[in-house]
Amino acid sequence: MKQVTTIRQVAHLAPQQILIAKMVQATSDELEQLITAETEKNLALEIEDGAMSAGNAEVEEADTDSRDIDQSDAPSDEDIEGELSPSDDAKDDSYAMWDDDGESQPAVSADNAAYSPLLNYKSGTTFREELLEQLNEMELSEEDAFLARFLVDSLDDNGYLTRSLTDLVDDLAFTQMHDTTEDNLQRVLTEVVQMLEPTGIGARNLRECLLLQLQEKKATPAVQLAYDIVDQAFEDLSARRFERMCTRFNVSTRQLSEAQRIISHLDPKPGGQSATADLVDIRASHIKPDFSIHAEDGELVVSVNDAHIPTVRISPDYQIMMERIQQSASKSEDSRQGLSMIRESITSGNQFIDALRQRRETLSRVIRVIAQMQSSYFLSGGNLDELRPMVLQEVADRSGYDVSTISRVSNSKYIETDFGIIPVKDLFSTAIQTESGSISNVAVQEALRELIEHEDKRAPLSDDALSEQLKAKGYPVARRTVAKYREQLNFPSARLRREV
Repeated sequence: MKQVTTIRQVAHLAPQQILIAKMVQATSDELEQLITAETEKNLALEIEDGAMSAGNAEVEEADTDSRDIDQSDAPSDEDIEGELSPSDDAKDDSYAMWDDDGESQPAVSADNAAYSPLLNYKSGTTFREELLEQLNEMELSEEDAFLARFLVDSLDDNGYLTRSLTDLVDDLAFTQMHDTTEDNLQRVLTEVVQMLEPTGIGARNLRECLLLQLQEKKATPAVQLAYDIVDQAFEDLSARRFERMCTRFNVSTRQLSEAQRIISHLDPKPGGQSATADLVDIRASHIKPDFSIHAEDGELVVSVNDAHIPTVRISPDYQIMMERIQQSASKSEDSRQGLSMIRESITSGNQFIDALRQRRETLSRVIRVIAQMQSSYFLSGGNLDELRPMVLQEVADRSGYDVSTISRVSNSKYIETDFGIIPVKDLFSTAIQTESGSISNVAVQEALRELIEHEDKRAPLSDDALSEQLKAKGYPVARRTVAKYREQLNFPSARLRREV
């Protein structure tokens, strides 16, 4: 066997570099947790009583005209490899209609532009816990209560019972040593579990979930028609075959439209959120912007929102302790070991404090560069037409940091502006070339949103038609690009956007 010698260059990160990178990526809430954990671990560190970071008091002004930034003191990130791509926006859990496979399709509304952390929030109480609380309030036999709890624990995250009753009976026999029958399990499912709130819990599929909800509604001609459609023509409903359904049920398009409206307001995922939480209010209260950018007299005032971050220092007691040991005449082994431990703790503490300082310097420099590059956007009050194309590398070149550092700064962080709270990553976009120059793809997406929201829902625009209309507006984008942007905006295909 022939042996071959190769030379390979490998970058090793120093512990201090790893700590700084971790701090830069952390949100303000995560940083507070990191500080608390470090002060508990390292007794040489302490939080100053009543003292917070002076960061927010240091307000920087970014001129509306582009200007150079002194890069001489920018820390080098060359040894930090990899790039942290910002996470995709979460999709809204509300739905308007379903596709051929019974999968829910996102509802189309102006509210779909809400920021992803708001859409990602989950209530502290799970739906299973709420269901078990409801079971505890019901008068059930010991057997029925046991089977009901088992069924609740067997539901998936959407509130569906996807496993067959046969498999569940086997599970009870082998894992719980409990004998029962499919008929008995079916009875508890329909008479107990499917009676719990929210309605639709315990359904075996989407069709049964919708039927359970329709059964609870007041019996009107429109509700009865909606029930018949879901029960007898679910495939036609999913495929939006309106004419066929009108013929089959001998109803007018107006009657069908009313039934469709009722169906579209049903919840296809009853276990997807807490039934008792006001999610919008709770989600909004959990956003803590990391930066502030406000317009004052034609200039942008930029700051890092870290006034609530506690100030950390080396404990004076530890310093005094080290001085006493050093001055002591005792040269015992215990004294030497004690002095060594104190020195290590103080050195580690100083490194932690220095990492906090470098984090703030990094965030401050990067956000000022971003503010300068997007000054027209901020001064216009968030007009997307003023959002210029900007990629991570551009900000890295102007700030003097590595691309991976810029990605860490932009990931999961938010800016408080005059027109609301926005994610930093939403300011990054690629360029699309037009006859008049380069524009941000965000502006193209906004133009696409307007076309879809104002289209004739009886004959929605295909991706080809949308492409042609965008070209007429001066945005030369291909059909494939239109399809990609449409999906990113959470709009279904033309066929599934069709209404009666």
